[in-house]
Formats: sequence, structure tokens, C-alpha cells
Amino acid sequence: MNTEDLSIEILELIELGTEGDYWDFKQQWYSKNIDLLHDIICMANSPANRDAYIIIGVKDETNEIAGVRNDEKRKNQQQVIDLIRKKPKWAGGNIPEIYVKTVSIFDENVDVIIIKQSDNTPFYLLEDYKYKEQGILYKGNIYTRKGDTNTPKTDTANLYDTEILWKRRFGLLYNPSQRAKNYLIDLENWERVDGESDKSGITRFFFYYKQNPDYTVHFTNTEIEEDEEFTPPKDINDESLGDPFYYLYAFCNTSCHTDFHSDEKATLYYRDVPLFSSLIESIDKGRTKVIPPEFWIKPYFIKSSFRYLLFEFVISYWSGNYSNEAKQMFLRVIPLFKDDTECAEFMQFVEERGFTENRLLRQSMHGEALKRFDNTIVEKYELYGDPSGTEYISSKLRDNPELVVNFSSPTNPNFDEITRKLKIGKMLVDWLDEWRNFKE
Repeated sequence: MNTEDLSIEILELIELGTEGDYWDFKQQWYSKNIDLLHDIICMANSPANRDAYIIIGVKDETNEIAGVRNDEKRKNQQQVIDLIRKKPKWAGGNIPEIYVKTVSIFDENVDVIIIKQSDNTPFYLLEDYKYKEQGILYKGNIYTRKGDTNTPKTDTANLYDTEILWKRRFGLLYNPSQRAKNYLIDLENWERVDGESDKSGITRFFFYYKQNPDYTVHFTNTEIEEDEEFTPPKDINDESLGDPFYYLYAFCNTSCHTDFHSDEKATLYYRDVPLFSSLIESIDKGRTKVIPPEFWIKPYFIKSSFRYLLFEFVISYWSGNYSNEAKQMFLRVIPLFKDDTECAEFMQFVEERGFTENRLLRQSMHGEALKRFDNTIVEKYELYGDPSGTEYISSKLRDNPELVVNFSSPTNPNFDEITRKLKIGKMLVDWLDEWRNFKE
């Protein structure tokens, strides 16, 4: 969320004239660190299950905006992070994720401590926390928020509220699709089961989630019909592939192992219900399997999407020795967004600065986007077809996280267009990092 949107939301909360289960008003910054820590824990454990706000510079009785310009106890983001990280000992090492933002409302500066939504609830301490005779936060106590009221420091949440927080952690408050995403993130808790050979002699196998075996991932072959007009490509430099698959050519092994096929499919099931399915692109003698990104025109991944989570899963469980290198090279040219909102905000940002790929409307890149594109470097691989060069270029890529190389054949009829798409991908990835840093 950008500063303007945050300002609008905070103003709307102020105009409600009351506090709630995910927002609290403070006239001034805390004089006691223990009170600040207590409020952060309560908000992190809020039943609202969303980002929570401690809004500083607003009188909680009258909702009058007082501002924080002259507040001598004012803290910045790093000071608040240091407070919650360095002093208390947190259960499971789980610490609330927080940000401190300043918004301008009616010409007054208002500080907002943002406590990010998390499924690592409940947050609680493993040892008593004491600070300069300011009181005690007790180990094991679950501090939460009911309506506009926090659990007192000397008390703990009731059984029902505590149960809800644990259910959130274990994904029991969510529907099967939401739970499946949590399980896919937990890569270490999947186990492979080998099955019977099919009539083609191929051994079928699947994975199940050990803590909830109702969730499985299956890999199957798909039938691709051939006819006189279409023959499925078997070489990555086939003219029928080209720039829509540009990201595959960022992986160094495609320079010496040019095989390609896409006749396999990965399907995520809850019991017998398919939750998500995708074709798999297989390269490097079948040792690297890739779930393709969203959309061919503007490829990208959403970190919380089934597509990206299954991309990570396949790289982890069904790819060979170079899979992690392949992943790193792909993500140098495929933007990875936190969520759909960030994707929409960023794409609007770059389009306002001249980025476009709409060739149907004959629109061309211009302005800042064109300058960035022209300054983006994608190298040509000079040792194409020479297996001895693979180790050298792999080492070079590992040492230089900014390096992107076009590993397609110099005779590939789409070579120039592949280079162009690699440049666009790298430009957007680099620009996204800059944009995030600027927002923070």
C-alpha cells in the first residue's frame, strides 16, 4: 500500500470516531517501551486477521489530530524493530513484522505503526520481559485484542480466543484452497510415494503432505495431438517456441542441452478435487521442470499464487542438480510480485512512465521506460554448443547476480526477439526492486 492509500484509510478510521479490533489511537508516542511492546503483541494477535494499525498523533477521546512533529519520544522504524527483536525471547522465533510510516492529514504528520497480518499466531514470549520498573509482560501469556480493548498485561486471553489463534496457525480457519497454499509453502513436510508402472512402462508417483494426507500433488503425461499443420517442438530452438518462452533461455544449460517438451502436467488435489493444474515445461534432458509464469504477453509470478507455489514445489522435488541455479536465472527476468495489489500498482507505475507491450495498438515504449530498456544489458553467449563452457559461465552467473545471458542458439530465428524479451524482463525485475525500496 502506498502512502496516499494509507493516508486515505487512516483518515477513514479517524472519521469513524471510535477504535476497533485492528486500529488504536495514541495522542503521542509511548513513554514506556513495555507499553509499546504490549500493544504490538495485542495487535499481532488481533482476531481481525489483517494488517493492524497503531495510529500516533490522534487523541483517542476526541479523535482530534494532534500530530507528532514536536514529540520528543518519537521513534523511527528501526528503533521499533530493535525494541521487539533485541530484548524479548519469542516463542518459535516468530516476531511480528512491523513498519512505521508517516502520513500527512490536514497538514499534520501522523505516525502509523503497521503490524502485518501473519499466520504465525499466537505471538507470545518465552520469558518474562521487564524494562526499567515499567511492569512485566509474562512468559506464556497470550495477549490479544477484543473490540477496542487489549488483554491486560497481568492476564491472558480466554480459551476460545487462544484456540482461534492456534487454528489460524494450523490453517484450520481456511478453506481447502487457502490451506493448500500454506502446505505448499511448507516444502519440508511432503513425501513421495512411488506407484505402479503404466502401460507405457512409466512409473507414476505422487507427493502427499505428511501432516494432512488429503492434500496431494500428482504428475501425469498429457496427450498432445499431432497433425499435418502442427508437430510439437522437441528442441528449444524450434521456431515455434520463440520469445513467449524467453525465460527458458536465461538458463545456461539450454546452451548445450537443447531438448524441450511440454507433455507433462502437475495437479494439486484436495482428496479427489483438483485445486490447480498446470502444464510443465521440461528442459535440460528432463532435469529441469518449470511451471510457466502467468501470461505470455507480460509474464510474471504472484508469490502467493498456486502457480508460483507449484513452481517452487516442482523445482524442489522434481528437478535435478542445477534446479536452484535455474530458478535464480529465471527470476532475474520474471517479475515476482508479493500479491495482485502490488502487481497492479507497479504495472500502473511503469505504464505511466512509458512502458507498454501492446503491439496490437501499435504502441511503443517511451519516456523513462525506454531509457531503462536501452540501458539494460543482456549478453550473448559466445561459447554456444561447447559443453566445456558451462561450468565457467555457471560460476560467472553465481558471482554476478545482475548478469543475464541469452543462451539460445545464434542461429535461432527468434534470437533478437528473445534478447528483447530478456531485456524487458530484467528491466522490470530491477525496476521493481527500486520501486519497493523507494516506497519503504
